[in-house]
Amino acid sequence: MSKRRINIVTAVNSANVSKSGNIYTIRDVVHAIDGIVLNRRLYPGKELEKAAKGLEGKPAPAGHPKDRKGRHISATNGEALAAAWIGAYCQNSRYEGGRAMVDIVLNGNQAQAMPEGRAVVERLDAAIAGTNTDPIGVSSGLFLEEVNAQGKSLGKDYDSIATNMRFDHVAILLNERPAGTPEEGVGMFLNAQGEEEPVEVVTINAEPADRRDEGLLAGLRATVRRLLGNGTSDVSFDQISQGLYALLPEGGWLQEVFQRYTVWRDRDGKLFKQDYALSSDGSVAWISNPVEVERRVDYVTVTNHKDDQVKETIIAALNAAGISGVAAMTDAQLLASYEALKAQPHVNALNEANEKLTAANSKLAEITANQRAAEEVELTTLATNLASDVLSVDDLKKLGLPRLKEIQANAEAAGKKAAPVTPAGGGAGKKDEFDGYSLNSHFEETK
Repeated sequence: MSKRRINIVTAVNSANVSKSGNIYTIRDVVHAIDGIVLNRRLYPGKELEKAAKGLEGKPAPAGHPKDRKGRHISATNGEALAAAWIGAYCQNSRYEGGRAMVDIVLNGNQAQAMPEGRAVVERLDAAIAGTNTDPIGVSSGLFLEEVNAQGKSLGKDYDSIATNMRFDHVAILLNERPAGTPEEGVGMFLNAQGEEEPVEVVTINAEPADRRDEGLLAGLRATVRRLLGNGTSDVSFDQISQGLYALLPEGGWLQEVFQRYTVWRDRDGKLFKQDYALSSDGSVAWISNPVEVERRVDYVTVTNHKDDQVKETIIAALNAAGISGVAAMTDAQLLASYEALKAQPHVNALNEANEKLTAANSKLAEITANQRAAEEVELTTLATNLASDVLSVDDLKKLGLPRLKEIQANAEAAGKKAAPVTPAGGGAGKKDEFDGYSLNSHFEETK
């Protein structure tokens, strides 16, 4: 189980920004979704539910806080509070309808005291006024422990599961790019022990997953629509989603949209499947009643983990050498014991002897193979020379090389060229006893 520092980047609709006096609120910041797979890691709803309330009261700085050396630090660190906190914090942290959510509250008076804070206030004012309706980027910083497991969720494969999550903060992103990849990262994080750790960045889309063209039939239908110029092919996914949202009960949330049906959650997190129809003008309508469903996730044992294979090899070598206490050793102790074992003179001598033995066995196998090939050629040649209409080459080869050599030697000793072999009592060279005999000679010709 490994510990990791993750920054999950998402976006908030500008319409979710409101103001009362000089207090701003960014509502419904979704920072994780039940069953989502990010960087081949599954984020289960049960783990998110346990961790979601941990953001209550945590800081919401302008960007991910860093120390004077440019290393990322916890938002609760004194240096972070002095340099990056703009009077914003998390409130109403919750797990609702399969989503980990939080509201961000910002004190405009405190924000105005810092350049970054003033920039955030200007951006929020523009969102309220409608002069800038672009989504507002946010990023939650958290720690998690990773457990190896393989499976599939929401159409994506995963190799591990996020557990024991602990959220540190939610950063408001203005000057940072609101998207990233695990390869890009955001630098190094300085942990409580003063050690640097890499930061992994993953990006989520809180909008419903578009799965209309998944599967063979759906893909064919999409192709036909494009070829025929069907009017519904021009309807955007956003238009379909908005139409479906208008049909959902209060607190409902679209999770996945397929070609003919959608899966949505209610306020309590229950999943429902419901069929819909799409008209040429883009309007949608339910054509069935909602049916409660459940999402199933299967876990399988990891069998191709390279680190585990190396570890198993080391453990096997230590056990074979009679080293005691192997089961209780840490990874570092296992490696140290293995290196010490390899450095021992008798082990080196044994390894050298094993290498020589392996080389000798390989050479012997090569010689044996060459010898068998030569014998096969000689056997085929002799069988071909001795073959007849009665005994084929394959028949003679079954006698074996020593017997065919014996037949060849006997023919040469008699001063004759080896003749085709025939069964006893018959064969080439013997006169037919009925040769020239005519049955008609026993009868008189009558007139």
